[in-house]
Amino acid sequence: MWSFTFPHLRRAVGALLLLAALVLVVGCKGKQMGSVSGTVKRQGKAVPTGSVEFISEKGIGGSGKLDSNGNYTLEGQLEAGTYKVYLQAPFPEQLPPGQVSKRPPFDVPPKYQDPAQTPFKKEVKEGKNEINLDLPD
Repeated sequence: MWSFTFPHLRRAVGALLLLAALVLVVGCKGKQMGSVSGTVKRQGKAVPTGSVEFISEKGIGGSGKLDSNGNYTLEGQLEAGTYKVYLQAPFPEQLPPGQVSKRPPFDVPPKYQDPAQTPFKKEVKEGKNEINLDLPD
């Protein structure tokens, strides 16, 4: 039969916590991470609504909401690599029951809204990345 005294249990828990911390550090070591921000324009004018979506071949990605000037910043950081970039229409605002919500205008061609059709593939590097998108049509 096993019999643990309090000091043995404390050492065992401490060792497990140390092991978990080492696994976290080793698992994250070597991954290059980057932050991403930029602007989105269509025919030279800011796209003022919606969001910018980044997705890798692994299915990992990030999202950033567009402001009224077409600026965005992705929430969190992305692992360095190549990403498909596409736009997503804004969601209608939530209103109290009985009121109808209208979707803000989103004048972006469908090919820029679909990760399978988007022509944008962008490289995210370690550190800060400024990735601007200009939709020609």
